Amino acid sequence: MALPDPNTSWPPKPWDEAYKVYAESETWRVGDADAIHEFYRGERPAATHRRDGELYEGGVVGWVSSKFWGRPVPPGQNRTRLHVPAPADVASLASASVFSNPPELRFTDKQSKNTIDRLELIGNSDQAHSTFNTMGELKSVFGASVLVSEWDTEIADHVWLSAYGADVALPEFRKGKLVAVTLWTEYRDGNEYYRHLERHAVGAIEHALYLGTADKIGQRIPLQDRDETAYLATLVNENSVILTGIDRLTASYNMNLPTWAWRKKGALANAGRSDFAQLYPLFDALDEAYSSWMRDLKLGAAKAVVPQAFLETLGRGRGASFDIDRELFVGLNTPGNPDGDKIEQVQFEIRTEEHEATTTELWRMIYRTAGLGTRSVDKDTGRQLTATGELLQDDDKEATRGKKILYDKRAIAEQLAVALELDGKLFAGKGGGQFAPPEVRFPDSAQVDPEKQARTIQYLSAAGAISVWQSVKMFNPDWDDTAVGAEVNRILAEKRAAAAMVPDPATFDGGDPTQDPNNPDNQGGNPDGGQ
Repeated sequence: MALPDPNTSWPPKPWDEAYKVYAESETWRVGDADAIHEFYRGERPAATHRRDGELYEGGVVGWVSSKFWGRPVPPGQNRTRLHVPAPADVASLASASVFSNPPELRFTDKQSKNTIDRLELIGNSDQAHSTFNTMGELKSVFGASVLVSEWDTEIADHVWLSAYGADVALPEFRKGKLVAVTLWTEYRDGNEYYRHLERHAVGAIEHALYLGTADKIGQRIPLQDRDETAYLATLVNENSVILTGIDRLTASYNMNLPTWAWRKKGALANAGRSDFAQLYPLFDALDEAYSSWMRDLKLGAAKAVVPQAFLETLGRGRGASFDIDRELFVGLNTPGNPDGDKIEQVQFEIRTEEHEATTTELWRMIYRTAGLGTRSVDKDTGRQLTATGELLQDDDKEATRGKKILYDKRAIAEQLAVALELDGKLFAGKGGGQFAPPEVRFPDSAQVDPEKQARTIQYLSAAGAISVWQSVKMFNPDWDDTAVGAEVNRILAEKRAAAAMVPDPATFDGGDPTQDPNNPDNQGGNPDGGQ
């Protein structure tokens, strides 16, 4: 698939179907309450089923009301709708589970110092680690991300890696392998949509600028027509292409997890699955539960019902008010109603325990479905789990992490090799060459529970299955061998000192208590205790 023909549909088929799902995921991730409401209100069919401002039963109304955020608000009502950023938490935690401790990138064969230094700069730097975290969050939300090698000799003296979400990419697959991908950026001026398309193919990157509408790509126009793309006009050749000089693709498609919904739909089968899949109803239900809780707080606020005699008129047609700080009131003597001048308090029950239990269970379902484990939820609520339950949670979380890492390793290693080769061509004398993909090594676990790790070491030590040196190394993985050895020596020295203070049971006979002058039974009497 080359760049789109003029005035064709945007986004092109079959990706228009995927982009609808991307839009839903982005709406939840951004978390703007008004945008979520408008998104689901906009999902309704064209017919409105309205008559004189009233809603029909069933039909569209029933369909919309299946979603908390899609329910219409009747005129004159102001309902509490609270959005809880659970989608943002899922995306952030999903990325942190893989990239909170960044991977180590290294060559498996011997390389020059310059090449190793460029590897550290491009792949092991803080900038690279932040890019990997962004990549992890993007693929969690959209099901995939695109890792790209980029450069600009005027602003940096090295190639760097950038991550893009699947919602701004049009990948092209052949037998499940990426052969090209088009990234796009949109600029809007009123009803005019400018779209910059950047198609990465083997050995070339083509740039194009289109002017169209919301659903049409429109006509291709010169790159100079937008300030944002004008600089590219000096970099491309007569065919609007930048030749990379290498026979590799300067972009890698990094799937989150395999998709199930689109596995029979051609190219969409390779699109990847979002962590939000199957979570939209739970996000909706969680917001409804918290909104109900907030509604109870509002209704539960104490209200005073006062007799009309206590009200101070504001003038004809302007109603009356009640001065809560006033100390003296003159009421009416109403025969047969002695309580007519009393102030009454009205306060509804706030169902705190019920709402807390509901929201906690929804949080647990969201985390469990996303493969994040529920340890943090259980810890916050004080819920106690058996050791088996903890292991099952950890196994589920680690299994999900392990599956995602397989895709991350391939994309990072593949694109890092491309970046290093480009770097050598663009910045002579600082490394370069064509390399096999470097090794990408992830830590055993992104986040280690110190208490759990201590118990594990204790069990292994009791079983005689681990040495003191390995125990120290396991608990302090960042230490080098010198630091580990010093700590082992301190531990062994303390053990020897403690052992020296304990009598040897093989030689200790306990002595004769009757000969001990400090024994009070031996002072001034015989051994039998008589006088």
